[in-house]
Amino acid sequence: MEGKKKEVRISMLNCSNATRDLNCCSVSCFADLQKRRGAFAQYPEDVNIRLVGVISCAGCPTRAYPEKILKRVDSVMQFRTEYLHISNCMMAFCPFVNKYIEVIQKNYPDVKIVKGTHTEHVTQEAFRQSMVTAFERGKGMPDIILGREND
Repeated sequence: MEGKKKEVRISMLNCSNATRDLNCCSVSCFADLQKRRGAFAQYPEDVNIRLVGVISCAGCPTRAYPEKILKRVDSVMQFRTEYLHISNCMMAFCPFVNKYIEVIQKNYPDVKIVKGTHTEHVTQEAFRQSMVTAFERGKGMPDIILGREND
């Protein structure tokens, strides 16, 4: 009799500014999750990946209150998230990302924090510049992904 496939429970933390201001729908994150590329390549093929949830950050907290992130993270932790992926946009743009990671790790010591989601196709600096160009031209994340931010 064949045994049940091992399962890992993951969640993703995305940038609320990229979602709100640039219409990011996490298409690259989800594509690489399905194909086990980028930061999702660490999970072996014989493991079932269960996506527990996708949350956006709580918005910029100022340096005085980084614990603001915990309310959002708690929502996925209640469903036994084992791995929390910090999206590429958070890693590239968020001035508070390291403080957020520290606060999350302190409050949820059993969760494994993974820095990144999808495969990076350009440097963080080139990605930042694409975002600025897209924003200035009234474009969004789909335009960046499809190479239309300069149109």
